[in-house]
Amino acid sequence: MISYRFLLIILVAFVFGCGGGGSSNDNGNTSQNNSTPVPDTSQNDDSVTDGTIRIYVAGESVEEMNRFVNPPFNEDGTLNGGSNSGDEYGWMVPFMERLRLRQPGLDIEWIGAECWLDWTWECSNGTYPFANSMQFTSAISGSTVSDWLAERGDELIRQDFCYDIAFASRGGNDLNRDVSETEYKENLRQLILLLDQGSSCRENPLIYVTAHILDIANGVKPNSEQEVTSWLESQRVYYVEIPQLLIEELSNEFPYLNLRFVDMWTPFYENKSTTAFPNETWWTTVNGVYAPDILKIHREDDYWSGQHPRRLASIFAGENVADQFYLNDLAPYIGSN
Repeated sequence: MISYRFLLIILVAFVFGCGGGGSSNDNGNTSQNNSTPVPDTSQNDDSVTDGTIRIYVAGESVEEMNRFVNPPFNEDGTLNGGSNSGDEYGWMVPFMERLRLRQPGLDIEWIGAECWLDWTWECSNGTYPFANSMQFTSAISGSTVSDWLAERGDELIRQDFCYDIAFASRGGNDLNRDVSETEYKENLRQLILLLDQGSSCRENPLIYVTAHILDIANGVKPNSEQEVTSWLESQRVYYVEIPQLLIEELSNEFPYLNLRFVDMWTPFYENKSTTAFPNETWWTTVNGVYAPDILKIHREDDYWSGQHPRRLASIFAGENVADQFYLNDLAPYIGSN
């Protein structure tokens, strides 16, 4: 008898083959934030068994480019130095280090088809925390979800990799290339269903759908408060609202899916206080306009290309992702299979 799960794999593969106003915020912006509040689980759940967890990343350049040479945090979780260098970047290392501070003895193995990259587009030469081992990812710089499925979708259909957790870290390039909301949501749906079926060793892995970091979308250079509001509203839809809605719909349609939403965008928007950044502001005033401080957040030196985080924004993003993990969720996935 053909199983339901097998039919689902065939259905997803077939679809892939064929289609291949508001109130004032504390930060001064007049945009209304209607998204679910960002949870902070760092102080309120139980520890888990020590061991290794394997993570596969279906991301963009923000996930593919990773280079650190120093620890991002002190042992107490505070920030290790205030440098905002453009030579250290990527949220993978800070995420991993913050998660290990929350659960000492937890290790992470990064799974994927290619090496982490540095800014020269070569394999990353970052020495922290991996001095002698290359880390891997299936993130693709510059890719929309459709692009990613075209290049990497077969990895999941063939179950090339064994992973316990998958990140679907999407949205930036879809918004930048004017992919419609409907198309973006449908492509993201296909990706999530493939990630659920794609691990060679794990039935229904944990899938974390992450909102993209706050950036310059569509090359917008805001010159007025209204432009700032419009710019941020478009990002909220793609980076927060669509992923949240899709997770809710898929969880109702397929109750066996293990889906979580992780929000990297809202903490920047709200100047969220964290252990490493208790009083940080990610906003500034430029030519009389109060707007996100793109030159502080991103490596690029102009407002037209701010999409890749500098050291501090990378650490802040990774810390927030790790603090939205419930450690109890990880327990069944550590040290088995």
